Amino acid sequence: MSSVLHFYVRPSGHERAASEYIQRKLQRELPELQGVKTEQCYNVNWTAESFPSNKEMKKLTWLFGCPLLLDDVAQESWLRPGPTDLLLEVGPRLNFSTPTSSNIVSVCQAAGLGAVDRVEPTRRYLLSVWP
Repeated sequence: MSSVLHFYVRPSGHERAASEYIQRKLQRELPELQGVKTEQCYNVNWTAESFPSNKEMKKLTWLFGCPLLLDDVAQESWLRPGPTDLLLEVGPRLNFSTPTSSNIVSVCQAAGLGAVDRVEPTRRYLLSVWP
């Protein structure tokens, strides 16, 4: 059994600044745009026969989180789209393993997470527009 686990990282102050910059750039072409929110998502290919144990889940959330923030990683998205919002996810193609994935997998292997064979980060954008 192989399954893909998703770990969503709560936007930090840096994310908010980037969102404001993106919003200003996009509003030139799309004046209806009211707001932009972003989050990072780590898509983890888990190859073990069973889902990760509590100990393994704690390791994964610790690896993807910031040591200065508590509870900044979740398995559900922090972004909640409304009826007129658009949610976009940007990242590498699923049939192509990136160097970033190789580096993250090496860290996971060193942490004793042998069932991780691929991790691809993606960026998610929530675009809020006037109805």
